[in-house]
Amino acid sequence: MTNEKKGSDTYRTQIDHGAHVLSHSAKQRLKWMNHFRKYRNARLTCRHFGISPDTFYLWKKRFVPGNLETLEDDLKTRKPHRIRTSNHKTAQLETIRQLKNIDPRLGKLRIAKIIRETGYRISSSTVGRILKKDISNK
Repeated sequence: MTNEKKGSDTYRTQIDHGAHVLSHSAKQRLKWMNHFRKYRNARLTCRHFGISPDTFYLWKKRFVPGNLETLEDDLKTRKPHRIRTSNHKTAQLETIRQLKNIDPRLGKLRIAKIIRETGYRISSSTVGRILKKDISNK
């Protein structure tokens, strides 16, 4: 009779026998969880691996011992839910483009001054961002 245990004390058997192959970062997080499980001290685990307690507790909350895929990084959650859109009127944008096309030497300060004279309120830094975005789109 062999003295074989079913369900080892570590999660290593799940890595070796599971169908899902863990990424490098997920394996690292698994090491955090094993260390925490062994010593039952979160701060010691954080110091040992050089991570912040906030990071450790975030992954500890997400971790489900029966499902190692919970240690994988979910890239969908990184994207902001709302992305700001430009509030500038198309007339302002067209005026900036036309002024830059007429005289390429015009800078953001001079363009902002010209636009302010037409009655719009716009700062020179905003004009600079619009010009930079316009140049990068070409």
